[in-house]
Amino acid sequence: MFYALVFYLSISLSASTDATMKKPIARSLLPLQKKTIVIRNSAINKEVMNIHCSSTESDLGLKHIPYFQDYTFHFRVNWKGTTKFRCHVTWRGGGDHWFTVFKRGRDKCSECVWQVYGEGGYGDKPLMYYNRGDEGYHLFDWD
Repeated sequence: MFYALVFYLSISLSASTDATMKKPIARSLLPLQKKTIVIRNSAINKEVMNIHCSSTESDLGLKHIPYFQDYTFHFRVNWKGTTKFRCHVTWRGGGDHWFTVFKRGRDKCSECVWQVYGEGGYGDKPLMYYNRGDEGYHLFDWD
């Protein structure tokens, strides 16, 4: 097991391009990669958003995000690649909701940005997600 981990880490730290394809290697899929999550309060009702995010390894505590402000946190994907962060969101007149802000396999970003709109949000979905630096976005419902 130890040798497999050392081999895996040596590959992940090697050159960042494939010599035959000349394309970047998808490093964001590898365990131990640093990730940044940005959550923006874009609530339709412009209220302060209360958010409590956690994973099986970390509990980030309760945060209060004023309207159109961001909350940012950083972490590394665990060595098994099973890191998953979920957040519990509440605000006055906005209900009580859960959503998954990072799940390896779904999120291939190094900086994942979430805009929380709430009910009646962008495209009738309460959440918008995009990878900073990439074009396009994805709309999500609550968990």
